[in-house]
Amino acid sequence: MTSFIDLLLANLLAFYLTHLLAFDPAFYLAYILVYLLACLLAFYLAYLLADVLTYLLAYLLAFYLAFYLAFYLVYLLAFYLAYLLAFYLAYLMEFYLAHLLAFHLTFYLAYLLAFYLPVEVQQCTLSWAGPRLRSSGAHCAGQIPG
Repeated sequence: MTSFIDLLLANLLAFYLTHLLAFDPAFYLAYILVYLLACLLAFYLAYLLADVLTYLLAYLLAFYLAFYLAFYLVYLLAFYLAYLLAFYLAYLMEFYLAHLLAFHLTFYLAYLLAFYLPVEVQQCTLSWAGPRLRSSGAHCAGQIPG
């Protein structure tokens, strides 16, 4: 009977010794390694991601956003403002100059021709009243001078 108990004790001792000496240290070593690796990996990944991404995003956003905003704003504003100013100034100046020249100058020319052409300045002797305007009679051809 002692051989059975001895065999059972030997088996239990072998099982627990292998469990305690082989499995548990391997398990705890793997656990510690995985935990440390996971912590270090998570820390460095978080650090690198946070540091690199924030730096790169801040750099890229600040540089390229400022660059492209400045470039396109200056380019588009300068181009379109110059284009619109040149076009509309030329158009409006042409329109108003044509309007002024066509309407006002022709109106004043017609006015001058209609009212001042029939009246001519003739050489008269100077008097205290100065030169006199005398009608040529073209505008009053039907009237008898009196």
